[in-house]
Amino acid sequence: MGKGKLLAGATGGLLLLASGSALADDDETDPTPDTLAFSIENMDRSVNPADDFLRYASGGWFDRVKRPADQPTFGFMQFIANRISRQMASVLTDAAATSSSAVKGSPAQQVGALYSSYVDVDRIDATGLAPIAGELARLDAVESKKELAAYLGTFSARTGHWPLVSLDIFPELTDVSRNAVYMEMGERALSVDAIYESPEDSPLRTIYREYVSAMLEVADVPAERAKAIAATSLAIDTMLHAGELDPVKKVDKRNVNNPRTMTQLRAESAGFAIDAYLQALGLQEPDRVILVDPDAARTLGKVMAAFTVDELKDYLKLRLLQAFGSVLSTKFEEPKKQVNIALLGAYSEKPREETVVEFMEKSLGQPLGHLYVDNFFSKPKENAGLDMIRRIQAAFRKRIEANDWMAEATRSAALEKVDALYYRVGYPDRWIDYGKVEVGDDPVQNLINLHEFEMARMAAKQNAPVEFWAFSEPLHTTPTVVNAAYDPSINGFQVTAAIAQPPTFSVNRDAPLYFCRLGAIIGHEMTHGFDTGGRNFDAKGNLRNWWTAKDGARFEAEAQKLIDQASAFEALPGTFMNGGLTVTENLADIGGIALAHDALMNYLAEHPDENVEIDGLSPSQRCFIAYSQLWAEQRSDGSMRVQLEDNHAPGIYRAVAPLQHLDAFYEAFDIHEGDPMWLAPQKRVDIW
Repeated sequence: MGKGKLLAGATGGLLLLASGSALADDDETDPTPDTLAFSIENMDRSVNPADDFLRYASGGWFDRVKRPADQPTFGFMQFIANRISRQMASVLTDAAATSSSAVKGSPAQQVGALYSSYVDVDRIDATGLAPIAGELARLDAVESKKELAAYLGTFSARTGHWPLVSLDIFPELTDVSRNAVYMEMGERALSVDAIYESPEDSPLRTIYREYVSAMLEVADVPAERAKAIAATSLAIDTMLHAGELDPVKKVDKRNVNNPRTMTQLRAESAGFAIDAYLQALGLQEPDRVILVDPDAARTLGKVMAAFTVDELKDYLKLRLLQAFGSVLSTKFEEPKKQVNIALLGAYSEKPREETVVEFMEKSLGQPLGHLYVDNFFSKPKENAGLDMIRRIQAAFRKRIEANDWMAEATRSAALEKVDALYYRVGYPDRWIDYGKVEVGDDPVQNLINLHEFEMARMAAKQNAPVEFWAFSEPLHTTPTVVNAAYDPSINGFQVTAAIAQPPTFSVNRDAPLYFCRLGAIIGHEMTHGFDTGGRNFDAKGNLRNWWTAKDGARFEAEAQKLIDQASAFEALPGTFMNGGLTVTENLADIGGIALAHDALMNYLAEHPDENVEIDGLSPSQRCFIAYSQLWAEQRSDGSMRVQLEDNHAPGIYRAVAPLQHLDAFYEAFDIHEGDPMWLAPQKRVDIW
């Protein structure tokens, strides 16, 4: 399942990946105002900031720049991803050209070979389904549900996908000194919750069935049979969704800590051969398994009872096609295109040379990131990022020391936790060694080899000492992912190389712009250690209550203000945000910009020559405008609906709502009671 599900990230939702003119190392060429570089050109200064701050800060950008019809989301993460794509283009082609002569198993050889195998469309189309003939034969040979359980383990080990059930190994929540096996509901064919919560005759269910039918028909399944399989697949995924813990309840990590002995697990998952499954994954029998979803095992047993072996095999054939679809016939692109248009309202068709980074990030993220860092991430940038972290950490400490409502015991534990923070910027201090993984000219076999390597790494953790590998979570923390992420088990966070660049960060630029962009993201991650979920972990990363009862109650009362504020936000006509789902991220946003502004003020006190007006704007004004402009974005209605299922609020909310909790914001723009932007003091959050 990936530990990423328990990490807290700053950017949120669908984490945008760099998808492929290399520039000079640490290129500091400014992005343009169109790509959300801070600019007064992006403002609408005819608007009073006290009336509509989003419009004041970014109205010029909204008027001038229009979301391309083929892009469901248009904002700074997409702009950074495009920047990385341009940077990496020549690096990838050079790696491909020299792969055969490079040291076998080196990042250059592996990245070059994987790149070449992925972009060789002629070969991919010519081979059709032949590359997965062995995988299909392995599935066809399954004759019983016990064999199916074993096959399911093999499936996940060879594809990196987790249908029906998902397993991972990482530190135990209540004792991070030892690893534990975690289980949760498996992935669905489409990860849009609204599909499975909608009535049987809803358009969303029709979209699902049409997508599955189209995928199967590309694989030469007769149309009528494809429709029948689609209906069964939808029934399976609906049952899996029903077994998942409500995402609002998952905010409190105490709710995802549900240990079971193997005896209990076998009883709850009756009908599923759990021992055969674990053995196929290469795992030993654990003393216990921790259920992230309390009903995961029972739901798995229900699925096994409700569907025949053949029905489950048909479902897994679909999932096999999905797992390898990116390296099978390009005909599989059409169903993907149509379902994206149906759900998101847009789909961008890009040449494979532009999607290759996203493809490689899923399975070769660290070697890819290694090449990126070697070419485009400098030591001065890393040091500047670390300096900013230390400044924001110092500001956080001062805030906790000045907190007047916490008991001394709670404050002492909070200070211990902020002092113990682990952090890294850009890249790891050691890289995972992929050297023994064979990467050649067969893209399907490449994926199998890489996923089996990752599965072996996971299995090796089972009875081994806990060991943390920074920047190693695919799609989440590897260096080319546009993100930053806090991990409660280490009480620390990672800021990827991808996000530490323009328009988020540059070395030696106007301080307010970058303190209140990357600095706010850093503060956001720090605050995650003290949000509604993170506050339940101590300085060592253990799930442990270190709050007095009175302080805990005060915290929850303050958090409720955020839930109420977000729940009143109408993202689309008649469609409101889920305040309970987004509360941790909304609190982190407030902490992020508050800490960034405090750190900025401290910096300017040290550098009074930089404490000047520019274009008639004070440093505080530039800070808040820069922050708001960064989160300006444009979305299709479909993209907005999908985003509302995520625990991160849409950008247009994040661009303004956090600022309304800061006294400094009201002072900077002379906002008073009665103004539209005014949030009554009793509704503002006062925690950190």
